Amino acid sequence: MPPAPFQGGGTERMRTGAGQIDSIRTSPLRSGAPRYALLAESIVDDIRSGRYAIGSMLPTEADLCRAFGVSRHTVREALRRLGDLGLVSRHQGIGTRVKARQDSTRFVQSIGKLSDLFGFIDNTRLAVVSRHDVHATPAKRRLLRCAPGQRWRMLEVLRYQSGSKQPMVVSEIYIPQAHAAVEKEMRDLRVPIYTLIEQRYGERISEVQQEIDACALAPDKARLLGVRAGSPGLAITRHYFGGNDKLLLVSASLYPAGRFTSKMRLRASAHDPATT
Repeated sequence: MPPAPFQGGGTERMRTGAGQIDSIRTSPLRSGAPRYALLAESIVDDIRSGRYAIGSMLPTEADLCRAFGVSRHTVREALRRLGDLGLVSRHQGIGTRVKARQDSTRFVQSIGKLSDLFGFIDNTRLAVVSRHDVHATPAKRRLLRCAPGQRWRMLEVLRYQSGSKQPMVVSEIYIPQAHAAVEKEMRDLRVPIYTLIEQRYGERISEVQQEIDACALAPDKARLLGVRAGSPGLAITRHYFGGNDKLLLVSASLYPAGRFTSKMRLRASAHDPATT
């Protein structure tokens, strides 16, 4: 007889060993929760009870689908949740291995869209301080991530909050020579610079890699910012990539202490609301 379908508050198949399913017990889970949540909690119970030992393999996706009468998507979402809890690790071509009995609470930062990185831009203005062509020298290659000698257009800019004469940040913006014409559109720019490249050249930013470091401000940058040389600052470097990992833009920004605050909300992902 085929196994009974998986239903919240109904019955579920117990599993023993790697992929073995042998008995039925009443599910303690409440009705109405998403199926992936019910399945995930059922497996969590089995892990915590010792039915699946640390280092052992869970049943295959196909076995779980058949045992609980759910789709492969439901099984994969349940296993993904277990991975988020730190209880299992998934290995392509091998399966899902139990790695812990107790979940580890993790904190997750979520950014829904690229513009979330630039929430302050609407109320600021941009001023170009200097501009010139640069080549990818050995000293610049780590920043520009390109072949030696490649030409870039570098713009040094200050960004001000609306109504303020004190700059909040000084940035060096590096644009590949093929896209350098966008600088003509940067006067009093009030949108992120990458949007100009997208609009003018039909490119699409698919990934941004960001690095944040503490630093002491060099004399030339400190002068532009109106602070003491060597005073503390925050360095934020971003690399903007388009299709096929094509580097479209690089920005290296320096914020003096007290003029920029980065805020984020971290939510514990250890327990999905649907499973508690």
